[in-house]
Amino acid sequence: MFSWRLAKRILFALALGQVGIGCVTDGEGKGDGGFSMGSGGRSTVDSIRLFTSPTVLNFDNVPGPDGFSAKIYAIDHDSAKPVKIREGALEFALFETEAEGEPLQVWKFDSATLSRHMSSTRIGVAYNFQFRWAADKVPKKKAAIVALYRAPDGRVSRAVPVILALGP
Repeated sequence: MFSWRLAKRILFALALGQVGIGCVTDGEGKGDGGFSMGSGGRSTVDSIRLFTSPTVLNFDNVPGPDGFSAKIYAIDHDSAKPVKIREGALEFALFETEAEGEPLQVWKFDSATLSRHMSSTRIGVAYNFQFRWAADKVPKKKAAIVALYRAPDGRVSRAVPVILALGP
């Protein structure tokens, strides 16, 4: 039969083991043999996901659409959750009807500017935007939105374009 002193030591060891199992790293310190508990290290952006408002939006309460909202998730294939964009830039392009030809308008954000649009969600880092198009750049039938991530090494990742109807 176990002695109470031995049982306390075993319980303490089990409790200590449970605390160690509960620790989580962010995976950004991989390969260096150490632990990473914070935002240190680098993550790469392999692709991006674009989500927009379901329809165009009216921001000024004057009849007619004024723009749209968008959310971007940056994907690192080595990470389970969307990651922070630490370098490079995001671009959004507005097209008439199809995502081809010359865009009506382009919005650009470098990594320093992106931090103002960043939020942490349960599923990972998200970037939230609200875009108003210029009065002379209003699409007439449909708004096609394309998002691009431009890495510092020249790689370009393009999100699947989203088409928004401007009316019934």
